[in-house]
Amino acid sequence: MRIPPILFGSIVLVLFLGTIFGFQAAGIWSISGKITGDGQAVLPSAGDVNTIKGWMTLEQISIAYNVPLDDILMQFSLPGDTPASTAIKDLESDAFSVTNLRTWLESRMQSPQPEVTVPPSPQVTLLTSKATETAVVTSIETTATPLPTQHIASEKTISGKTTFQELLDWGVELETIQQVIGADLPAPATVIKDYVTQKGLQFSTVKTALQAEVDQLK
Repeated sequence: MRIPPILFGSIVLVLFLGTIFGFQAAGIWSISGKITGDGQAVLPSAGDVNTIKGWMTLEQISIAYNVPLDDILMQFSLPGDTPASTAIKDLESDAFSVTNLRTWLESRMQSPQPEVTVPPSPQVTLLTSKATETAVVTSIETTATPLPTQHIASEKTISGKTTFQELLDWGVELETIQQVIGADLPAPATVIKDYVTQKGLQFSTVKTALQAEVDQLK
C-alpha cells in the first residue's frame, strides 16, 4: 500500500517532535543553556572567568568569585542600589561589559588580595578593692609602639591597592594622571595596578612616575 506524501510527512514530524519533547520531559535534553541535562542550574566556575555568561546574575558572580557585590558596583561605577538578581547583560554600558568583568575578575585572581586583620580585643584588667571589692579598671591598647627595625609606609605612598580617586584626593591634577597613563582617566574607584596591567603597561614604571608627582605635593 502506498502512503500519501502528506500523511508520511505528518508521521515523520510527529515522531521528530515527540522525540524532542520526550527527552526534555525526562530531563535528558535542555536547549536553554541555563540548566544541565539533569536539571541543575549552570553556574560560573570559580577557576575560569570564561564560564561567565551574560544571563548570569551579579549574585552568582559575587558568590562564585568571592567578591563583594559593592566592589563590583564600585569598580564599574554602577548604581549602588542595583539588585543582586540583575543579569549582567542588562547592565551593558561603555564602562561595563561581560568582557570587562571577566578581565577584572581574572586580574583579581592573579593579584594577591590584602589579608583582613582582626584588631586585638581590649585587654581588661580587673582590680578588686579591699574596701569594696567591686572596682573594675579597663585598660585598652590602642596603638603598638613599632620596633626600631619596622618600616612605616608613608601616608601618601602608591601601592598595589591605591585607586585613582586617592591620587585625586592627594592633590594630583587630573591632566597629570592622564599624561602619565597615556589615556583618559577611568572610573575613579579603579585600582591603578589593575588598570595598567589590563592595558599591558608596567605597573612599576607608572607607579614611579605617579609617586614623583605625589612627592612634589608634600
